[in-house]
Amino acid sequence: MNLTESKYAKRWVPYMWPWAHPTGGVYSNFWEWLKSRKFSVFYIIAIWAVFAVLGFASRRNCETGPWQIVLQCNWSMWMAEYKTNFWHFMATSFTAPWFHNDFVHILFVMLFGFSFPVQSFEAQHGTKATIIIYFLSYVFIALFNGWLFNTLITYWPDEKLVSHGFSRGWMGGSVGIFALIGALSYFSSKKWFMYSLVFAFELMNHFLLGNNLYISFIHITSSSFGWIACWIWQVTPKSGINKRFFSS
Repeated sequence: MNLTESKYAKRWVPYMWPWAHPTGGVYSNFWEWLKSRKFSVFYIIAIWAVFAVLGFASRRNCETGPWQIVLQCNWSMWMAEYKTNFWHFMATSFTAPWFHNDFVHILFVMLFGFSFPVQSFEAQHGTKATIIIYFLSYVFIALFNGWLFNTLITYWPDEKLVSHGFSRGWMGGSVGIFALIGALSYFSSKKWFMYSLVFAFELMNHFLLGNNLYISFIHITSSSFGWIACWIWQVTPKSGINKRFFSS
């Protein structure tokens, strides 16, 4: 789809209802709708299937326990592996997004993330671009935060914030969600507005809900990645990147 065809591109917050068409019309049948959001639908089905088979993952104390816990621990992201097992660490960029550690976590990802920003971006800009931004954001976060946490733990090993983040497993779909929120922000009529809402949300997340500061930092970093990735794609029309990736 050409961006100009979407009536949502003119909005400050270009979210869509899950059943809406980007042009404002309606889908002629269920399969046309499904094709417009196939990654979003697949991901939601997949994470509940993973939960049904493996249960919830654990952030810590993974040395012993049922095989389901051990399997998910092995394929979650652990910052220490950035140095000790780098290629396995990078591989978890593609496995950790499918694991969740409780109902609040999985419902947040499904309802806050895939029901609004993810499916909105996919319907407007295509499945290919959605998948690329979603998983590249994990690769970026793995490289950047793997380096950052290993640097911090070297110089400030007794700092609770550092040691707490370094010693836990990382998983879940929120990194990719925030990357796509940043991407939607870039394509909105006010490119700064949704991006600034991420900061406001994370301030509330930290100070009112008590979320760890490093989680808020990662969400903001991921949003920045999504915004910048779309800017790069849009300013390189001669390479054909725009046509290849931003099409349904």
